[in-house]
Amino acid sequence: MNKTIGVIGGMGPQATLDFFQKVLDNTKAVRDQDHIHLVIDNNPQIPDRTRFLLGQGKSPIKQLVNSAVKLQMMGADLLAMPCNTAHYFYDEIVKFIEIPFVNMIEEVAAHIYERNSKIKRVGLLATKGVYSTKIYDGYLSKYGIETIVPEEGNQAVGETIYTIKKDINLADPTGINNVINGMQAKGAEIIILGCTELPLIMDRYPKGAEYIDTTLVLAKKAVEISIKKE
Repeated sequence: MNKTIGVIGGMGPQATLDFFQKVLDNTKAVRDQDHIHLVIDNNPQIPDRTRFLLGQGKSPIKQLVNSAVKLQMMGADLLAMPCNTAHYFYDEIVKFIEIPFVNMIEEVAAHIYERNSKIKRVGLLATKGVYSTKIYDGYLSKYGIETIVPEEGNQAVGETIYTIKKDINLADPTGINNVINGMQAKGAEIIILGCTELPLIMDRYPKGAEYIDTTLVLAKKAVEISIKKE
């Protein structure tokens, strides 16, 4: 029997839905019963992670921990959290649970290395919270990979993320596409979509660049763990 995946969601709801769909898409099933049992706590009331990390809002840690503990009590065998920024709190959350918790940032770094061990520079599209805490840098540096980020003061990535949260149809990719082109000019060999809203408009980004869908990486790893036989 497959293990139950608990999902700390709602950051935002569309990204959580995208994660659910990617779990379905990557599960081999010919009938309902072949699919993985997911328990999703879609809580959009979790305080904004980036605002807190920039010293502008309430801490989300209590609600993140509550979600994790609740999912464990509901029978989850492992946890997944489709929010890159919230992984800043990963080490705090694991103190309160007794089940495996897939670390999306760690899995993305490993995925890039396994995909091509010769990659040395990657561009990172993410929230200001991710940039300010440099949570990707530590994991990528283990593989000798340098992280390229937008010029300080560039608002395009953050504005695009929050526009997607508001209304995906209003998202104008012009600014973020300029950022991607700039990163490539600085030697970025791959672009990490380091916010789970960003894969939702992947078809609007410059063609020819190679993108890492962090939601997909997380979904595939969660499925792999769920179906792994003891």
